[in-house]
Amino acid sequence: MGRGTTSRILLSGAFLVLIMIGVDATAQMGARPSTSGIIPQTQSSRGGQGKAAIEQNPACQRIIGECKKLGFIVGQWKKDNGLWVDCFDPVVKGGRGATRDGKPISVPVSASDVQACRAVAGHR
Repeated sequence: MGRGTTSRILLSGAFLVLIMIGVDATAQMGARPSTSGIIPQTQSSRGGQGKAAIEQNPACQRIIGECKKLGFIVGQWKKDNGLWVDCFDPVVKGGRGATRDGKPISVPVSASDVQACRAVAGHR
């Protein structure tokens, strides 16, 4: 095999690697999470329409917004400060209500927003 053939093979291999990297990067960019900081899912563990439907519902958006105003953050459930576990779910499901450090926190949302969000989230 000559020097020219070896160079062509290496160049073709490098070109294919660059194409594969580009395809992978394009696929990853298409599956980016929303800018709201909430990770979209096609089906939620809550048994409803899914987290994406919840995020798009205006009533649910108001509840999520109030939770964020109170300082709840996505992924901080271990610190009793999680957006979904410690604020959104208790408000929408009812029961114990939102908590921080084991103490109840009042989330200023209307009952009509809670009911509308429950309908989308599949809560009864």
